[in-house]
Amino acid sequence: MRNTLIILATIGALAALAAPAQAQFCEGTVRGLSSTYNPATGSGFLAVRAGPKKAATQVGELFNGDKVEVFQRKGKWYKIATQNLPILEGWVHKNWMSNSCLY
Repeated sequence: MRNTLIILATIGALAALAAPAQAQFCEGTVRGLSSTYNPATGSGFLAVRAGPKKAATQVGELFNGDKVEVFQRKGKWYKIATQNLPILEGWVHKNWMSNSCLY
């Protein structure tokens, strides 16, 4: 009986380690951008990029007040997806985001 309990406890512990952790929902909001839109200077929008670096291809733009889901942080970059259609996914610099995930 004791050996059975030890085996069951071990299996339970291993199962807990093998199961992926459940991520909590983390909402971010774009803030602090200029109110003047100028793509030539990069003013008035937050560039959404294909990767977590300034040299990555720009795949879209966000504006003050836009809400996104934040999935991950890598250095000073957040991996995000918009909450409205069409869905836009990519990376944004953290300086222009407030969020609920305490990153």
